[in-house]
Amino acid sequence: MPGAAGARDRALAMLLGTATLLAAVGAAAADDTDVIELPEPARASPETARPVLDEIVVTAQKREQSLSDVPLSVTALDGGRLRDGGIENLSDLSEYAPNFKLVDSGLIPNIYMRGVGSGSNQGFELSVGIFADGIHLGRPHQTRAAFLDVERVEVLRGPQSILFGKNTVAGALNIVSARPGDHFESRLSLNQDLERADRELEGMLSTPLGEDLGVRLAVRGRERQGELRNLLLQRDEPGVDESAARVTIDWLAGGWLDSSLKLEHSRLEQRGRRFQITDPGALTRCTGEDVQLDRNKVTDAREAAAIDSAGLTLNLQADAGPGTLNLTTGYNGFESRDLFDADSSSLDTLALFGAERFRQFSQEIRLGDLNWRWAEFTLGAFYQGSRLDFYEFGPTKARAGALGDSPSCDANLSVLAAADLERDFGIDSRAWSAFAQVTLHFGDSWRSTLGLRLVDERKDGFRRFYIYQPGTRDPADPVTLAALDQLLINEHDLEGRRQVRNLLPSLNLQYALADEGMLYAAFNRGAKSGSFDARNNNGNEDEQGGATRFEFEDELADAWELGMKLPLAGGSAELNAALFLVDYKDMQVSVYDGVAGFTVTNAGSARTSGLEIDGRWRLSQGLLLSASAAYLDFVWRDYVDGPCYFGAPNEDPDTGTCDLTGRQNQQTPRWTASVSGRYLWSLSGALGLALNLDLNYRDRHFTSGDLDPRGIQPALLRVNARIELAPADGRWSVALLGRNLGDELSYGIGAPTALDVGGYRVATEPLRSVAVQAGLRF
Repeated sequence: MPGAAGARDRALAMLLGTATLLAAVGAAAADDTDVIELPEPARASPETARPVLDEIVVTAQKREQSLSDVPLSVTALDGGRLRDGGIENLSDLSEYAPNFKLVDSGLIPNIYMRGVGSGSNQGFELSVGIFADGIHLGRPHQTRAAFLDVERVEVLRGPQSILFGKNTVAGALNIVSARPGDHFESRLSLNQDLERADRELEGMLSTPLGEDLGVRLAVRGRERQGELRNLLLQRDEPGVDESAARVTIDWLAGGWLDSSLKLEHSRLEQRGRRFQITDPGALTRCTGEDVQLDRNKVTDAREAAAIDSAGLTLNLQADAGPGTLNLTTGYNGFESRDLFDADSSSLDTLALFGAERFRQFSQEIRLGDLNWRWAEFTLGAFYQGSRLDFYEFGPTKARAGALGDSPSCDANLSVLAAADLERDFGIDSRAWSAFAQVTLHFGDSWRSTLGLRLVDERKDGFRRFYIYQPGTRDPADPVTLAALDQLLINEHDLEGRRQVRNLLPSLNLQYALADEGMLYAAFNRGAKSGSFDARNNNGNEDEQGGATRFEFEDELADAWELGMKLPLAGGSAELNAALFLVDYKDMQVSVYDGVAGFTVTNAGSARTSGLEIDGRWRLSQGLLLSASAAYLDFVWRDYVDGPCYFGAPNEDPDTGTCDLTGRQNQQTPRWTASVSGRYLWSLSGALGLALNLDLNYRDRHFTSGDLDPRGIQPALLRVNARIELAPADGRWSVALLGRNLGDELSYGIGAPTALDVGGYRVATEPLRSVAVQAGLRF
């Protein structure tokens, strides 16, 4: 696609130009003394006589470390960076973390790391583990919530099996909430969009209640009008109303037991979805509705979603004599209800009413900081139990819908079968694991970390599917059943039980350089749990049948990584890089069956490889430049029974599948990059101005698993910027924030249209927003 190459060249030129511009500004400002005061760690020390980088502290290995000491590929953003960039959720975060992507599909969000992720199926575990204050959030709906009073978010690439556990086969996200401090602190902030009726209000209050007790309260409310216009319903979509609250209580008991109790609740209500038809099918070519990628959409169903989430987390840390004992207890869950127009059109072909309920309890015991001569030990055990219930109801009208010149629109739109479809699905899961990690020191320069985790997991699952006469609970008539069976829809009742045990090893070798830099080499084995398919519509027992593929196996990964962490320019710059290669076996994929359902299978094997590089450079006391980039090469090594897009030339006429061996996956742009610059200067002795500029680039890539060329997202460059006025004491601030200033119209995921032969649709991504931010501290 010539346009994609041109866009890529322009984007790379802009990235290079911005870096050059910021470098020039930094050189000009190197001797400027009229710069707003920076925090103490970022000032120039008398010894170096130059500005130095402030240290980034992370808990990527379950203990506080400098990011430069962590031997793996990590991107970390603190709470201030999230606020300054308008990074409200995981979808926004993916712009700033190369090789990480969250896309909002019609049913549930999909998360990808290094090109590996889970599709739209309630039976899937996530390939990228999400952990909030040590608690695993393993369901896609738990990724929708906006960030609330976050201290730091860490993006850990590659399997993280030893300390974080199973279901981190592609990587992990470690979200750390802010905790009460030893002094009173409060903050109130307001965001108001200048183009739409979008607003957000957030407040925080933290206060000590004595020498050993502190409490922190955070609340947030958000309203979104919606960016797309539904021409049929005459409303803006998707609109959002969201509220969240959290209270955290810290208690230092007896000077030896550090305890933290966190209670939180959130509610999200959404009106409408982002899907719109971009290519008409046999039915939508007859309706005359909007079928192009623009800011308009047409759906007859009043699509909506509502999610109520709650959680309790208790973290205890005690001095256990020879080491430190950590106990992390968590209970979390949610209830969701949604209506999805599965045909994404003005036709009343298929509307899905869904309800999901999830409950989870987990307990981890970890004994760390055990030192014996030249060795450090960490030992632990983990238990997690969960229950998922999913119910779906879908009134369906299957139409003739044939392509070609001969059928008339009247014939095409005639209803062949009408029925009510009902799905009931559930999973009970129990998982136990034990893990150990030891770090051996060989002299002053060499050390090696070895880890092992044993996981034992049991799951019980069922799927029941019923077909009724419309508006009744009466069984459908034989003619209707026969017509729906041709669409791979039939009644069935399936049950299964699986128990699997995995042994996951890890090996890491590190060499400390003389200038405090580090080289490392690592091997990690990861695994993602197998389970049961929630979304198939049939109980057939042939090779591609829903009964045959009801259960799917664990996904395994062997990952190799070479990396370096290098301080430069006397501490004013740093450079980190990682080369990786990961072999995946029995990859789990969920793909649209071309009619109205999804099929899950273990797709054989795949390999991902590439390079990730990031760095920071404080050119002057007031100017900080940061950049990150990633190259990704994904190839299916064995995927014979892959999905086919409409009209695919290599479709097997007997199985209806396509051989995708040697092809790439969806959501695998070759290049992703982010360049950011922040400049601070004084307007007077009391006021300062801060300017942020972010350029985020994503290369051309497929957005659907069948590699339909209609779903290719061209290369894209997004520009975000922020300018802030604030006094030196930070008591108040006023800022102007712009995101996607080029107003680029892009899409995150593509898919065939349900029950409309030849139709295609995409889910668009957020458009331009310009907002005023006001903040006040007490």
